[in-house]
Amino acid sequence: MKKVLGLVVSNRKLGNSEILVKEIMNNIPEECSRELIRLTDLEIKPCQACYRCLQPEKACLVQDDFNFVIKKIREADALIVGVPVYFLGPHGYYKMLTDRLIGAQNHAQDTQGKPCVLVIPYGSKGWEGYTKAACIVLPKLLRMKLVDCWQIHATLPGESLLNPENISHAKVLGRELFNGREYQAGTQECPTCGSDLFRLLNENQVECPICGSTGILKNNGSPDFTDSDYNRFSDQELDEHFKGWLLEMKDRFADKKSHLKELQKGYRNQNWWIKP
Repeated sequence: MKKVLGLVVSNRKLGNSEILVKEIMNNIPEECSRELIRLTDLEIKPCQACYRCLQPEKACLVQDDFNFVIKKIREADALIVGVPVYFLGPHGYYKMLTDRLIGAQNHAQDTQGKPCVLVIPYGSKGWEGYTKAACIVLPKLLRMKLVDCWQIHATLPGESLLNPENISHAKVLGRELFNGREYQAGTQECPTCGSDLFRLLNENQVECPICGSTGILKNNGSPDFTDSDYNRFSDQELDEHFKGWLLEMKDRFADKKSHLKELQKGYRNQNWWIKP
């Protein structure tokens, strides 16, 4: 039996994030077990950058609920995330969870290719900010298949139910979760990762800051990544980053640790910290 995990990143009980995640889960035709996690009910602390999780099957040492959450994500056959927009970006708890994925290459052994749906309710039109681009990072690091990155204009708790099209789309996502459906980027989005955020380079060149693909900005304002040969979320690039560069930095720190500590000494007694 398939396992489906719904991850709700919102304090609102029966808010739009929760309702739409449940609607998708309700319409999965395959026999499956369903579990929900309200991330804001748990404790997710900042990453300590100790790099222990880079080692195969080494759990994070931080004493909080991250290991529980990532274990459930790894066990699931599909992940559905409901995360609202907070001040031009996703709810901070979602970013905290993403920041803890330095060991992503180990988790991806269990999550690669599994379907993931992102449900992103927002309140004010034009205030979506960088939310979509930021939300894509978690499933991409875990090498999951992005089924949809769905932004919904719904401000009040439950307001998404007032639009029948929202319910219809949620039903479709549930029915097609396991049938190979994959997100198709629009003409104003990065065709490699689906991000709607771009960085302008020299002349008419443009770069996606999420996957790193580069291209040109056409006269009609659409980005063209046809000739791009780079994608930081490819298996090769992710392996080079997590199994290569990060591990090299850990060894480099061990080699230079004594010298770096000497350089730090001059700042040790500048204790201007304050607390409430």
